[in-house]
Amino acid sequence: MIRITRINEYSAVFRSYKIYIDEVCHGKIKVGETQEFEIGNGSHTVYAKLDWGRSNKLCVNVSDSIVDLEVGCNLAGWRWVLWRLYATVWAHKYLWLREKKSVDEPPEDVK
Repeated sequence: MIRITRINEYSAVFRSYKIYIDEVCHGKIKVGETQEFEIGNGSHTVYAKLDWGRSNKLCVNVSDSIVDLEVGCNLAGWRWVLWRLYATVWAHKYLWLREKKSVDEPPEDVK
């Protein structure tokens, strides 16, 4: 199973992101929402899309445990001034998708 949480942010607050798993749209996710997608075990490619912009493609390996991901928009904060670049050159970076860090997991520099 893949669980995706969309973080709370102001950009595209009234819009839903489409979630693609292996190039097939499996649903939409709203701001602050968490969606779970039942998917078979194995390797899968996941990304989010909003109109012309999308996130990075993330390869995940699904087993019996839940794969926790989070998604958001790169136009948060000061980056909104770069919207023309994200609309043209960086359309594949408009959104971001990453594995959600476990609360128990130590920070990167401690490992």
